[in-house]
Amino acid sequence: MAGGFITLDDKFFVHPAEPGARRTVPSLTFLITHPGSNIYGADPSRPFQLMFDLGLRRAKERYPEVLQKHIDGRAPHQLAPGVAKQLKDGGLDPSEVDLVMLSHVHYDHHGDPEDFPKAHFVVGHGALHVLEHGLGGIASHQHFVPGTLPADRSSELPNPSDQTKSKPLGPFPAAYDLFADGSVYVIDTPGHLPGHINLLCRTKTRWLMLCGDAFHDRRLLTGEKDIGTWEGPHGTLCIHLDKEGAAESIRRLREFQEMGGEAVELIAAHEEVWWEENKGKAFPAKL
Repeated sequence: MAGGFITLDDKFFVHPAEPGARRTVPSLTFLITHPGSNIYGADPSRPFQLMFDLGLRRAKERYPEVLQKHIDGRAPHQLAPGVAKQLKDGGLDPSEVDLVMLSHVHYDHHGDPEDFPKAHFVVGHGALHVLEHGLGGIASHQHFVPGTLPADRSSELPNPSDQTKSKPLGPFPAAYDLFADGSVYVIDTPGHLPGHINLLCRTKTRWLMLCGDAFHDRRLLTGEKDIGTWEGPHGTLCIHLDKEGAAESIRRLREFQEMGGEAVELIAAHEEVWWEENKGKAFPAKL
């Protein structure tokens, strides 16, 4: 599903960028259904419902003023109707969602947690600290709202360096087998923001790698473009907090794609071309 749309200037994401190049992009969200599991206290006798990312909040007014102004800078934009309504319209009550896993905690990915009253929320290692304490206001997109996630239903994944919890998978040093059955792997993909994760999901015929903001433009995967930077009031800025770490994550994703060939599909959160080609498969349809 598309959890809203914002407009991005290429110059903030790729280098070199064509002057004035802009794209109106979705903030993609995904529903993953597992036959049944008891993780996070779920009832194993029914299908386990997992949301990966929640897109944007359903109304700009649900953000604090500083983020409302940031979103105005991403016009044209569309926030409504929100992910929960799309699920409900497709036949799934949001209260039936067992787990919401966020690729990271930026404003255009955490959506409306209040609309998922029974879900447990899981983020990557270090992401809760960012959400609660911020990053010092280094850029308008790096604004975080403490208390966004329900304190009694939120947790972090283990430190990816703890090899008793995670194992290497292909080119990735740390992968966590979520259901302990090889169907869904949480992949540590550092660079964009502390705790950034991807989700690798097995379908009947292939693997889908849900990439969040590990990259914002497919030309970064192909090597046609480099990661963009720009000058801010206090020096050079990048959409990725750790540019070198993001470049290494992209390199690993490229290697994984080459290893998997047609059996692997990589999908980043803001790929407008992918969305246009696949929006007919949005929930309640299937990929």
